Amino acid sequence: MRNGLILLSFFTLISTTACSSSGDGSGGDTEMAPGDDSAGGDDGAAAEPGQGDAPSGSAGSAAPGANEPAGDDEPGRDEPDSGEGAAAGDDALAFPDPRGGCSDLDTRFLGDDACIAPPAPDEGFQIHIGPEDYDEEAEVAQFILRPGEETSQCWTYHTPNQEDIYYSSYVFSGRPGTHHVFNSMLSVEVEDGGGFKVCVDSGLGNSSGRVGGLPGAGRAYVARQPIAPENEKLGSFVAANTPAEADMHYFNFTEDDILREFWLNVYYIDADEVEDTVKVVRGMGGLSWTAAPIAPGTDQVYRYECPFSADGRLIGIAGHYHAHGVRETAHIRRADGTRFPIFEMYDYNDQATFAFDSITDNPEFTGEADFGHTGMLEVSAGDVLEWECHIINDSDVPLRYTNSVHEGEMCNIFAGYVGPGDGESCIRF
Repeated sequence: MRNGLILLSFFTLISTTACSSSGDGSGGDTEMAPGDDSAGGDDGAAAEPGQGDAPSGSAGSAAPGANEPAGDDEPGRDEPDSGEGAAAGDDALAFPDPRGGCSDLDTRFLGDDACIAPPAPDEGFQIHIGPEDYDEEAEVAQFILRPGEETSQCWTYHTPNQEDIYYSSYVFSGRPGTHHVFNSMLSVEVEDGGGFKVCVDSGLGNSSGRVGGLPGAGRAYVARQPIAPENEKLGSFVAANTPAEADMHYFNFTEDDILREFWLNVYYIDADEVEDTVKVVRGMGGLSWTAAPIAPGTDQVYRYECPFSADGRLIGIAGHYHAHGVRETAHIRRADGTRFPIFEMYDYNDQATFAFDSITDNPEFTGEADFGHTGMLEVSAGDVLEWECHIINDSDVPLRYTNSVHEGEMCNIFAGYVGPGDGESCIRF
């Protein structure tokens, strides 16, 4: 059975915040088998569905979560967890963990074992953002993040495919310190590399220069996932040598330098097999905090809604908040008023993503731990996606809607959607 890409695809389509200041660098590369380049966007929560954002390593899987240091001084590496439940009693469907696939990589930086080998040229391509030559000091310096630093900047590149392709799954692996990477396809020309810079897309996924997304992540590792039978004909389109940017939000809470670096393998599906694409339902909550930040001492639940304009199916979901978030919960409210939970998460360091399909068993609802609806999830025009975040600002700093793990907050939700239309985009203040 083919891997799942759908959900994580939707994660990439979704960019959530605005880019931070620009930086400078070069390196990174995009090759059919070797490495490649990427660029970025901002905080958000999931990958996108139509052109490459979905929560989990498949066109129909859940979105990724965020990664932060283990403790307050070491960027811990995520374990091989897809974040979207387990394929119903069938471990044979799982793909092996590819990390540690670069035995000759030996640098002074944490996370050499995050490197993954590229796919065979007839199976897919790899995008690698990071140094091409680790012995070249000036090149490596572009990607270094010093202790205590946190940035969200973009790296531009072109996709390495020499002809138009569709993809259906992927695997993402970043070094420790990866909070999110959002890859956006652009309608404007860009240079390959040339240093980190301000993003073309503002982070809301609605910039005029943005034409879609490639797979991304909200954590350091997103495993390639099996594809459910109902999702086997879903794919995402990438035109040949498409201009793109990788929005890379990284932080370093260790005492040593780290590298902003990731590897992304994208796996093809034959164009004649594709019958539909994945779109995204994007809920961005808390934008009013930019002008009216959450005051120190605040303990409040913030609630938002996003209505569905057409009948369709949700294939996965991913949440996103920062260090002062305590809980995020999502419900579906039917047009007749019936309401039921579909998602809950409790850890901003390991942001939950779940697939809604016929092969994934998600954890049951307890009101105390991560939860995801199990099974396919149909929605109808008139239904509403409700989501809420419980935020406690126990710091001395007012929290704005911005890309800062400890001094900013967000309340975002992303879902992969299959059906008529272009999905839903709900920007809430």
